[in-house]
Amino acid sequence: MRKLVVLLVLVAALVCAVAYSGVLQVPVLSGLMGTDHARDLGEADADPAAYAALVKDLGLGFTSPGEHYTFSSVHTFAGSVALDATLSEGTVMAIREFNAPAPGIDDVHVRFHNGSLETSAMVDLAPYGYPLSGPVYARATVTVTGPRSISVSVSDLAFGNVPVPGDVAAQAETAINAYLATRLVGIDGLAIDSLAFTEGGVAFSGTVPQSYGAGVPKVGDLP
Repeated sequence: MRKLVVLLVLVAALVCAVAYSGVLQVPVLSGLMGTDHARDLGEADADPAAYAALVKDLGLGFTSPGEHYTFSSVHTFAGSVALDATLSEGTVMAIREFNAPAPGIDDVHVRFHNGSLETSAMVDLAPYGYPLSGPVYARATVTVTGPRSISVSVSDLAFGNVPVPGDVAAQAETAINAYLATRLVGIDGLAIDSLAFTEGGVAFSGTVPQSYGAGVPKVGDLP
């Protein structure tokens, strides 16, 4: 009987540890330990009115059904329009992609600071062959390296409540920059003159596409 009790205690401790880590979702326990949702960054609430005003001012067009605009949809672009403004967090958080659930990624947050940004989201890596699902958090800086190129430097990365080891974080940073290097050059209408993060906003100067399309959301696809 004593051995059974010890085994049950060990199993319970293991389940609690997994729930606390956030790398796997454990019913009820993950909710109690705050790992069933993305980290709250304290960013501004979405401001649909500000975003709608920006869309109208720039004359932006959306050529696909609204539900297609997610972080798991391949996007297409056309046209070009000048943009020289500081966008508030509320405006950014009202962008369609931040408000549409997508396969493998959901509950996306972003907060801007002077010179850096924080982001968090709920991700499910099971479709990619990794039995992990939970909240991811990152802090990074971004440097403009060309009209259609930027370099991301990740200073903090965590999966659930577990900090990601430095070598793994470096691999993630390399993968992010590799994706951006191939993706940004293919965005028609994009030209980055300057990009800077301020407290509560992002200052952009250059041009952006005037027309946006998005495919059907699918696991493994990215904007």
